[in-house]
Amino acid sequence: MKISKEAIIIGVVAIVFVVAIVILIWKSPSFVGGGPTQVSDQSLLVRPTSHMTASSSAKVTMVEFGDYQCPACAAYYPLIKQVTEFYKNNPNFNFVFRNFPLPQHANAQISAEAAEAAGAQGKYWQMHDLLYQNQQSWADIKDPLPIFITYATTIGLDVNKFKQEVSAKTYQVVIDADLADDSKLGLDHTPTVFINKEEQTNLSVASLEAKIDALLAK
Repeated sequence: MKISKEAIIIGVVAIVFVVAIVILIWKSPSFVGGGPTQVSDQSLLVRPTSHMTASSSAKVTMVEFGDYQCPACAAYYPLIKQVTEFYKNNPNFNFVFRNFPLPQHANAQISAEAAEAAGAQGKYWQMHDLLYQNQQSWADIKDPLPIFITYATTIGLDVNKFKQEVSAKTYQVVIDADLADDSKLGLDHTPTVFINKEEQTNLSVASLEAKIDALLAK
């Protein structure tokens, strides 16, 4: 059967397109290998200004990219908390949280601002915990700032400073820097968790602790 000129052209274009995609992926500076995503550039996962529980030079680093309004993130929060609490006294383990406020969540940005403003006063993790523990109380209201102010009062922040900074979006530049890394990494969902540059697809306590223990033992 004779093949039309148009079919030949379409076939050639399709082949060129596929080859281009393969080359693009192969040359990507951020990811290597197959299977679970592995990041080759550690600076995309942890910045010097990132919030962390230990040293950036720890033997094992677990990084979560999360959205405070994301229901899945709140559902996984107790699990992540259990793991980080278990290793909190081990200097060879470090937990890092990066902002990934999703556009479909109206209060994702302001909640990230609240965490950053608390962090500026040395209470990042306390606010982090309260935001996830009480997500249902503020996630769907028009203005969650008054609720965030009650959290700020609870953890002993300078409330006026906290309110002013959240209202002024003082830490938008920090959140935008995290979003830029999210984009470079090609992330498309929250929570996304990495341990030593490798994305974890099984977010169970047993799986995460097995991975961490194996790395600590090396």
